[in-house]
Amino acid sequence: MQGRAPREGTAGPWEPVWLEAGAEHRRGACYTTSPSSSRQASHCGAWGARPENDPCLFSSDTTTRLLLGAIAVLLFAILVVMSILASKGCIKCEAPCPEDWLLYGRKCYFFSEEPRDWNTGRQYCHSHEAALAVIQSQKELEFMFKFTRREPWIGLRRVGDEFHWVNGDPFDPDTFTISGPGECVFVEPTRLVSTECLMTRPWVCSKMAYT
Repeated sequence: MQGRAPREGTAGPWEPVWLEAGAEHRRGACYTTSPSSSRQASHCGAWGARPENDPCLFSSDTTTRLLLGAIAVLLFAILVVMSILASKGCIKCEAPCPEDWLLYGRKCYFFSEEPRDWNTGRQYCHSHEAALAVIQSQKELEFMFKFTRREPWIGLRRVGDEFHWVNGDPFDPDTFTISGPGECVFVEPTRLVSTECLMTRPWVCSKMAYT
């Protein structure tokens, strides 16, 4: 005897049943039947209101909690990694100039407060891996006088009949003019002046900024 085809709305064991439009739930809710004696069916795909003890509600709520928990763990891991990377980066980071030094262009400058003779100022600069300031432009001179009005020593000195910078560069008279009969040079707002090296003045150190 040939088996009959299942009617619409019914199915054999473990086969999906699609309800018609006028059924208890709207069309599109997939039922899975079981051969158990109670003929219980799960209807997690059904639309419409469900009772509080519906297992579909429990499953959906559990899935949501697991998803939120996974997102929280992922965000925490990202924060930890970013914190570690930031701390490592800061170890390598350092200011372009030492504390109490000022940056201008690619150089760091230190302006002393106490007056000393030219050689003492030079020794101080050397002890900080710097030199008495070598000025290369009028703008650099103007920058210096924004921070000092006390006409400080710079790294220029007479050697024989010529002036030389402490870094060995020759002095260019087309950039600045020097007045005075002395051996060591200090700066005024608009010119350079040479005087005796034993005179006491503040001084300016300079060195290349850290890169």
